[in-house]
Amino acid sequence: MSRILYSAVLVLLSGLPLHAGQINFVYPSEGASLPPVPKTFVFGNISPSTAAFTINGEKIAVHPNGGFLAYLPVAQGDFSFIGALEDGTTAQRALKVRQPADALSPTGALKLEFTSYSSDSENLAGEYLKIMATGTPSHEAVCSLEGVFNDLPMAELPAGSGRYYASYLAKDTDRGEGGALTARFKAGLFARGASAKTRGKVKIIKQPVLVETSTDTVILRNAVDGGYMMFLPKGVKLVSNGRAGGMRRVPLSGDEFGWVDDSKVQLSPGAQFPFAYGSETGAVRLKKTEFGSSATLTLYERLPYTAEAYPWGLRLTLYYANLHTNTVVYDSADTLVKNVSFRQAAYNKVEVDFETEPGALWGYNISYPNSSRALQVDLRARPVASLAWPRPLSGLTVVLDPGHSPKFTTPYDGAIGPMGTLEFQVNMATARVLNEKLSALGALVQMTRTGDETVALADRPRIAKELGGDLFISLHNNAIADGEDPFAQPRGFSVYYYQRYSRQLAAAIHRSYLKNMQLPDEGLRYGDYMVARMTWMPAALVESAYMIFPRHEEMLNTPAFQEELAGAIAEGVLEFFNVPARTGSAKKVQ
Repeated sequence: MSRILYSAVLVLLSGLPLHAGQINFVYPSEGASLPPVPKTFVFGNISPSTAAFTINGEKIAVHPNGGFLAYLPVAQGDFSFIGALEDGTTAQRALKVRQPADALSPTGALKLEFTSYSSDSENLAGEYLKIMATGTPSHEAVCSLEGVFNDLPMAELPAGSGRYYASYLAKDTDRGEGGALTARFKAGLFARGASAKTRGKVKIIKQPVLVETSTDTVILRNAVDGGYMMFLPKGVKLVSNGRAGGMRRVPLSGDEFGWVDDSKVQLSPGAQFPFAYGSETGAVRLKKTEFGSSATLTLYERLPYTAEAYPWGLRLTLYYANLHTNTVVYDSADTLVKNVSFRQAAYNKVEVDFETEPGALWGYNISYPNSSRALQVDLRARPVASLAWPRPLSGLTVVLDPGHSPKFTTPYDGAIGPMGTLEFQVNMATARVLNEKLSALGALVQMTRTGDETVALADRPRIAKELGGDLFISLHNNAIADGEDPFAQPRGFSVYYYQRYSRQLAAAIHRSYLKNMQLPDEGLRYGDYMVARMTWMPAALVESAYMIFPRHEEMLNTPAFQEELAGAIAEGVLEFFNVPARTGSAKKVQ
């Protein structure tokens, strides 16, 4: 009987394929579009992990768990990574590699296209229009603007480059409804040239217009594609004297300008030019609060502002403002703000300094509460921790932010590893261990998310403030951009801060990582990230490891490594609060 069964099994096995290995490409995703790069990284996993593995004929190193990461050549257009195991198993990942802009040649079909004014723009009379186009080299190009100028010569700079430029000084008489720019190559009587037309219309305006922010947290940038200058609430008035790239130019004071998204503002109703816009500053009144001090500055319009923390306190800068403050009312119970000083720093620019003891300012928040035009400046004093073991962090609230939210389809929210681990998963795992450690040290720990719920990035700083946080730590793990060489430099941990008073927190965590983590150090870094920019409390963003490396991914999934990460962060928090060393043999946070 057993011999019959054995024969039957052999018959069944003979019907199976000769190879049973598996290749799973995780990244790039199927059909992904890559930038025009000569090489890029690819990762995934194979089974069995001991099998010899190649991609496009190149031998690939495989981690003991089956994960792999490789950096390989690609070709423009439709391209495939083809993986093969020694048993004959194959798999492929199809991609599209974008081609670079066509090389310009003086022969062949004539080409001409604009590289400026791709969207509607407004320019003041007295300003230069800067007109740019690319096309077939070594031709004579001219451009025109409907109702303004015709056949303005364009210079090819440098000669033979195919890059054409022109400029035009707008005049008062040029204003109108606006039209599209056109360009063409001049050709002989019977020759055929090339022409182009801008997608956006160009309008010459004689005077600025008054707009106001139409939603909360409107960003004012220092250039069309520049960094952040201000975060303004709804109803703040702004002067606009130009428009380009979907952004409005905002003159502030002297040679200071900002740019605001055109979709985030609306024309201020009833405003006509010339208008007398701005506000005098009125009385300043201070009041002690449970978190420190609150100052109310009387204004008569919602003005744009910036704020910057210094070792001595906070400087508030108001634009479109004229100084007329002749009263400051202090609260005798307020021990945070020692003095308020102010000055007319420039035309339409007022600076107000809230002076504290050195290092006393913990954070701040600026708002126009409800429908008020008075500006409220809330200043936080340093929270008081017990500093006494075994619960030295008693009295503190620490908000942990497990970075990213669950998303199981591409594009993922965050990084992914060769074995398919998603970043939000390991961020949460580390956050839970860190929660336990900080709670054991006496801190009240709050989380921006506690499970697999989705929390928008923009909501996380707000949630942290609403949870009463004294400290904010955002937990992340890293990846790199398509085309970058993952092996070009050591990859490990980095810690980011943004606000001046957050640097010491980030530095303390970074020092603890240096001492405790066996990964390469990528440095303490300034980072312009939303979760690091919050002003209400010191904040740090920690990148612990790289998801795309098989060894890092494997470590991040182990409880032992999660304990190490959490212990290092907790030790950094203790150092930040100058908690005295614990007596006894225990040196690290257990």
